[in-house]
Amino acid sequence: MKKFAVILTLIFSLLVPTALPANASEKCLANFADSEWANGTPSGVKNLLGFDLVESIARTKVPFFINPYYVYGEHNEKITYTYSGKNCSNRVVDISKPINQQTLSFKNQTLNDYINKKARNFLIQENSFKYYAEVRESFTQKSFMASKGKVSLPNFNVAIFPIMKTLDELATKYDRNVVRLDYPFIHFPNKCGYFLQINTGDGSVERARMYAAPASYLGRQAILMFETSGECIGELREGGQNDLAEKITDIRYVVTDPAAPVAITCKKGKSVKKISGANPKCPKGFKRT
Repeated sequence: MKKFAVILTLIFSLLVPTALPANASEKCLANFADSEWANGTPSGVKNLLGFDLVESIARTKVPFFINPYYVYGEHNEKITYTYSGKNCSNRVVDISKPINQQTLSFKNQTLNDYINKKARNFLIQENSFKYYAEVRESFTQKSFMASKGKVSLPNFNVAIFPIMKTLDELATKYDRNVVRLDYPFIHFPNKCGYFLQINTGDGSVERARMYAAPASYLGRQAILMFETSGECIGELREGGQNDLAEKITDIRYVVTDPAAPVAITCKKGKSVKKISGANPKCPKGFKRT
Protein backbone atom coordinates (compact mmCIF):
# COMPACT_ATOMS: atom_id res chain seq x y z
CA MET A 1 0.00 0.00 0.00
CA LYS A 2 2.86 2.38 0.92
CA LYS A 3 4.61 1.48 -2.31
CA PHE A 4 1.45 2.41 -4.26
CA ALA A 5 1.22 5.77 -2.47
CA VAL A 6 4.84 6.56 -3.25
CA ILE A 7 4.27 5.80 -6.92
CA LEU A 8 1.24 8.10 -7.03
CA THR A 9 3.22 10.89 -5.34
CA LEU A 10 6.04 10.46 -7.86
CA ILE A 11 3.63 10.57 -10.80
CA PHE A 12 1.95 13.70 -9.42
CA SER A 13 5.31 15.46 -8.89
CA LEU A 14 6.26 14.74 -12.49
CA LEU A 15 2.97 16.12 -13.82
CA VAL A 16 2.96 19.40 -11.88
CA PRO A 17 6.00 21.03 -13.60
CA THR A 18 4.50 20.35 -17.02
CA ALA A 19 1.07 21.68 -15.96
CA LEU A 20 2.37 25.07 -14.79
CA PRO A 21 4.04 26.08 -18.08
CA ALA A 22 0.89 25.06 -19.94
CA ASN A 23 -1.15 27.31 -17.66
CA ALA A 24 1.35 30.15 -18.07
CA SER A 25 1.28 29.70 -21.81
CA GLU A 26 -2.49 29.98 -21.76
CA LYS A 27 -2.26 33.19 -19.75
CA CYS A 28 0.13 34.56 -22.35
CA LEU A 29 -2.84 34.18 -24.72
CA ALA A 30 -0.95 31.99 -27.16
CA ASN A 31 -4.18 30.29 -28.16
CA PHE A 32 -5.84 33.55 -29.27
CA ALA A 33 -5.00 34.93 -32.73
CA ASP A 34 -4.72 38.71 -33.23
CA SER A 35 -7.87 38.68 -35.38
CA GLU A 36 -9.95 37.61 -32.37
CA TRP A 37 -9.61 41.13 -30.93
CA ALA A 38 -11.52 42.72 -33.83
CA ASN A 39 -14.63 43.18 -31.68
CA GLY A 40 -12.89 43.87 -28.39
CA THR A 41 -11.24 41.63 -25.82
CA PRO A 42 -12.26 37.98 -26.49
CA SER A 43 -14.50 36.45 -23.82
CA GLY A 44 -11.97 33.65 -23.32
CA VAL A 45 -9.34 36.22 -22.43
CA LYS A 46 -11.68 38.01 -20.03
CA ASN A 47 -12.05 34.77 -18.10
CA LEU A 48 -8.31 34.91 -17.40
CA LEU A 49 -8.23 38.54 -16.25
CA GLY A 50 -8.62 38.45 -12.47
CA PHE A 51 -5.69 36.16 -11.94
CA ASP A 52 -2.23 37.58 -12.62
CA LEU A 53 -3.08 38.98 -16.08
CA VAL A 54 -3.28 42.77 -16.55
CA GLU A 55 -5.20 44.42 -19.39
CA SER A 56 -4.31 47.82 -20.84
CA ILE A 57 -6.17 49.32 -23.83
CA ALA A 58 -4.98 52.39 -25.77
CA ARG A 59 -7.43 53.93 -28.25
CA THR A 60 -7.24 56.80 -30.70
CA LYS A 61 -7.98 59.94 -28.69
CA VAL A 62 -10.51 62.51 -29.90
CA PRO A 63 -12.11 65.50 -28.16
CA PHE A 64 -15.14 64.39 -26.14
CA PHE A 65 -17.38 67.04 -27.72
CA ILE A 66 -16.86 65.76 -31.28
CA ASN A 67 -17.95 62.45 -32.71
CA PRO A 68 -14.86 60.47 -33.86
CA TYR A 69 -16.16 60.08 -37.41
CA TYR A 70 -16.37 63.80 -38.01
CA VAL A 71 -12.95 64.60 -36.67
CA TYR A 72 -11.07 62.97 -39.52
CA GLY A 73 -13.82 61.97 -41.90
CA GLU A 74 -13.84 58.26 -42.70
CA HIS A 75 -10.67 56.73 -41.27
CA ASN A 76 -9.21 53.70 -39.55
CA GLU A 77 -9.00 53.77 -35.80
CA LYS A 78 -6.13 51.94 -34.16
CA ILE A 79 -6.70 50.10 -30.89
CA THR A 80 -3.79 48.55 -29.01
CA TYR A 81 -4.43 45.80 -26.46
CA THR A 82 -1.54 45.10 -24.08
CA TYR A 83 -1.57 42.12 -21.71
CA SER A 84 1.05 41.15 -19.18
CA GLY A 85 1.34 38.78 -16.23
CA LYS A 86 3.92 37.64 -13.72
CA ASN A 87 4.18 34.19 -15.35
CA CYS A 88 4.52 35.32 -18.96
CA SER A 89 5.91 38.02 -21.20
CA ASN A 90 3.77 40.83 -22.61
CA ARG A 91 1.35 40.24 -25.45
CA VAL A 92 0.58 43.26 -27.63
CA VAL A 93 -2.25 43.16 -30.17
CA ASP A 94 -2.80 46.00 -32.68
CA ILE A 95 -6.23 46.18 -34.30
CA SER A 96 -7.28 48.64 -37.00
CA LYS A 97 -10.97 49.09 -37.74
CA PRO A 98 -12.90 51.47 -40.04
CA ILE A 99 -14.70 54.42 -38.46
CA ASN A 100 -17.52 55.93 -40.47
CA GLN A 101 -21.12 56.99 -40.09
CA GLN A 102 -22.29 53.40 -40.46
CA THR A 103 -20.07 51.94 -37.75
CA LEU A 104 -20.93 54.47 -35.04
CA SER A 105 -23.92 54.60 -32.74
CA PHE A 106 -25.50 57.99 -32.01
CA LYS A 107 -27.59 59.02 -29.00
CA ASN A 108 -30.02 60.75 -31.37
CA GLN A 109 -30.72 59.91 -34.99
CA THR A 110 -32.88 62.89 -35.98
CA LEU A 111 -33.17 66.50 -34.87
CA ASN A 112 -36.72 65.76 -33.73
CA ASP A 113 -35.37 63.02 -31.44
CA TYR A 114 -32.91 65.50 -29.99
CA ILE A 115 -35.61 68.11 -29.37
CA ASN A 116 -38.11 65.66 -27.89
CA LYS A 117 -35.57 64.32 -25.39
CA LYS A 118 -34.28 67.71 -24.26
CA ALA A 119 -37.44 69.86 -24.24
CA ARG A 120 -38.70 70.36 -20.70
CA ASN A 121 -42.25 71.22 -21.76
CA PHE A 122 -44.57 71.50 -24.73
CA LEU A 123 -43.85 75.21 -25.30
CA ILE A 124 -40.08 74.66 -25.61
CA GLN A 125 -40.71 71.68 -27.86
CA GLU A 126 -42.91 73.67 -30.26
CA ASN A 127 -40.59 76.69 -30.17
CA SER A 128 -37.63 74.44 -31.00
CA PHE A 129 -39.26 72.96 -34.09
CA LYS A 130 -39.90 76.49 -35.39
CA TYR A 131 -36.46 77.69 -34.33
CA TYR A 132 -34.53 75.05 -36.28
CA ALA A 133 -36.73 75.56 -39.32
CA GLU A 134 -35.69 79.22 -39.21
CA VAL A 135 -32.05 78.27 -38.66
CA ARG A 136 -32.05 76.18 -41.83
CA GLU A 137 -33.84 78.88 -43.81
CA SER A 138 -31.45 81.55 -42.55
CA PHE A 139 -28.25 79.67 -43.43
CA THR A 140 -29.64 78.71 -46.84
CA GLN A 141 -29.60 82.41 -47.68
CA LYS A 142 -26.20 83.19 -46.13
CA SER A 143 -22.62 82.79 -47.27
CA PHE A 144 -19.49 83.67 -45.33
CA MET A 145 -16.34 85.11 -46.80
CA ALA A 146 -12.96 83.60 -45.97
CA SER A 147 -9.44 83.68 -47.36
CA LYS A 148 -7.44 80.72 -48.52
CA GLY A 149 -4.89 79.78 -45.88
CA LYS A 150 -4.87 80.31 -42.14
CA VAL A 151 -7.75 81.94 -40.27
CA SER A 152 -6.38 82.43 -36.76
CA LEU A 153 -7.82 84.27 -33.78
CA PRO A 154 -7.70 87.81 -35.29
CA ASN A 155 -9.95 86.61 -38.15
CA PHE A 156 -12.17 84.51 -35.91
CA ASN A 157 -15.12 86.88 -36.44
CA VAL A 158 -15.04 86.19 -40.18
CA ALA A 159 -15.30 82.41 -40.09
CA ILE A 160 -17.09 81.38 -36.90
CA PHE A 161 -18.59 84.24 -34.90
CA PRO A 162 -21.41 85.06 -37.41
CA ILE A 163 -22.61 81.46 -37.14
CA MET A 164 -22.92 81.51 -33.36
CA LYS A 165 -24.37 85.04 -33.49
CA THR A 166 -27.07 83.95 -35.95
CA LEU A 167 -28.05 81.00 -33.76
CA ASP A 168 -28.34 83.27 -30.73
CA GLU A 169 -30.27 86.02 -32.51
CA LEU A 170 -32.87 83.57 -33.79
CA ALA A 171 -33.25 82.10 -30.30
CA THR A 172 -34.06 85.53 -28.84
CA LYS A 173 -37.26 85.57 -30.89
CA TYR A 174 -38.47 82.83 -28.58
CA ASP A 175 -36.97 84.40 -25.42
CA ARG A 176 -34.38 81.65 -25.74
CA ASN A 177 -37.00 79.09 -24.71
CA VAL A 178 -35.67 76.59 -27.23
CA VAL A 179 -33.48 73.49 -27.18
CA ARG A 180 -30.02 74.83 -27.95
CA LEU A 181 -26.97 73.01 -29.28
CA ASP A 182 -24.69 71.99 -26.41
CA TYR A 183 -21.60 71.17 -28.49
CA PRO A 184 -22.02 72.68 -31.97
CA PHE A 185 -19.23 71.92 -34.40
CA ILE A 186 -18.53 72.35 -38.09
CA HIS A 187 -17.58 69.43 -40.29
CA PHE A 188 -16.13 69.72 -43.82
CA PRO A 189 -17.19 66.51 -45.62
CA ASN A 190 -15.34 67.47 -48.83
CA LYS A 191 -12.16 68.32 -46.87
CA CYS A 192 -11.97 71.81 -48.37
CA GLY A 193 -11.40 73.19 -44.89
CA TYR A 194 -9.75 71.69 -41.85
CA PHE A 195 -8.61 72.53 -38.36
CA LEU A 196 -5.26 72.21 -36.65
CA GLN A 197 -5.70 71.49 -32.94
CA ILE A 198 -3.21 73.31 -30.74
CA ASN A 199 -1.63 71.55 -27.82
CA THR A 200 -1.99 74.30 -25.22
CA GLY A 201 0.48 72.55 -22.93
CA ASP A 202 3.58 73.28 -24.97
CA GLY A 203 2.16 75.42 -27.77
CA SER A 204 2.93 72.89 -30.50
CA VAL A 205 0.49 72.10 -33.30
CA GLU A 206 -0.63 68.57 -34.01
CA ARG A 207 0.00 67.69 -37.64
CA ALA A 208 -3.13 65.59 -38.14
CA ARG A 209 -5.71 67.42 -40.22
CA MET A 210 -9.05 67.38 -38.46
CA TYR A 211 -12.00 68.11 -40.71
CA ALA A 212 -14.21 69.19 -37.82
CA ALA A 213 -13.82 71.37 -34.75
CA PRO A 214 -16.12 72.84 -32.08
CA ALA A 215 -17.66 76.08 -33.27
CA SER A 216 -18.03 77.58 -29.81
CA TYR A 217 -14.46 76.77 -28.75
CA LEU A 218 -12.54 77.71 -31.87
CA GLY A 219 -9.90 80.35 -31.34
CA ARG A 220 -7.02 79.67 -29.02
CA GLN A 221 -7.58 75.93 -29.25
CA ALA A 222 -7.66 75.60 -33.03
CA ILE A 223 -6.66 77.23 -36.29
CA LEU A 224 -8.98 77.07 -39.28
CA MET A 225 -7.49 76.49 -42.74
CA PHE A 226 -9.08 76.62 -46.19
CA GLU A 227 -7.13 74.72 -48.85
CA THR A 228 -9.06 75.60 -51.99
CA SER A 229 -10.61 78.71 -53.45
CA GLY A 230 -14.27 78.93 -54.36
CA GLU A 231 -17.21 77.43 -52.50
CA CYS A 232 -16.51 75.34 -49.41
CA ILE A 233 -19.46 73.69 -47.67
CA GLY A 234 -19.34 72.95 -43.96
CA GLU A 235 -21.98 71.16 -41.94
CA LEU A 236 -23.24 72.46 -38.61
CA ARG A 237 -23.64 69.45 -36.30
CA GLU A 238 -24.17 68.52 -32.67
CA GLY A 239 -21.63 66.40 -30.81
CA GLY A 240 -20.91 65.70 -27.18
CA GLN A 241 -22.84 63.42 -24.90
CA ASN A 242 -26.07 63.82 -26.90
CA ASP A 243 -24.53 63.56 -30.37
CA LEU A 244 -26.83 63.75 -33.35
CA ALA A 245 -26.56 61.76 -36.58
CA GLU A 246 -28.54 64.30 -38.62
CA LYS A 247 -26.82 67.53 -39.62
CA ILE A 248 -28.45 70.78 -38.56
CA THR A 249 -27.72 72.76 -41.71
CA ASP A 250 -25.07 73.53 -44.32
CA ILE A 251 -22.68 76.43 -43.83
CA ARG A 252 -21.49 77.99 -47.08
CA TYR A 253 -18.06 79.64 -47.25
CA VAL A 254 -16.81 81.60 -50.25
CA VAL A 255 -13.04 81.29 -50.18
CA THR A 256 -10.89 83.78 -52.04
CA ASP A 257 -7.18 83.73 -52.79
CA PRO A 258 -5.22 85.94 -50.40
CA ALA A 259 -4.10 89.27 -51.78
CA ALA A 260 -0.59 89.29 -53.16
CA PRO A 261 1.82 90.91 -50.68
CA VAL A 262 2.81 94.50 -51.40
CA ALA A 263 6.36 95.68 -50.65
CA ILE A 264 7.09 99.27 -49.61
CA THR A 265 10.25 101.13 -48.57
CA CYS A 266 10.24 103.25 -45.42
CA LYS A 267 12.92 105.75 -44.49
CA LYS A 268 13.89 107.61 -41.32
CA GLY A 269 17.09 109.58 -41.65
CA LYS A 270 19.70 107.09 -42.79
CA SER A 271 17.63 104.09 -41.66
CA VAL A 272 15.77 102.23 -44.41
CA LYS A 273 13.24 99.45 -43.88
CA LYS A 274 11.39 97.33 -46.39
CA ILE A 275 7.89 96.28 -45.27
CA SER A 276 5.71 93.75 -47.08
CA GLY A 277 2.17 92.49 -46.53
CA ALA A 278 -1.40 92.77 -47.74
CA ASN A 279 -1.66 96.35 -46.41
CA PRO A 280 1.84 97.37 -45.31
CA LYS A 281 2.41 100.51 -43.26
CA CYS A 282 5.59 102.28 -42.24
CA PRO A 283 6.57 102.15 -38.57
CA LYS A 284 6.10 105.25 -36.46
CA GLY A 285 8.64 107.91 -37.41
CA PHE A 286 9.30 106.37 -40.83
CA LYS A 287 8.03 107.78 -44.11
CA ARG A 288 7.21 105.86 -47.25
CA THR A 289 9.58 106.59 -50.15
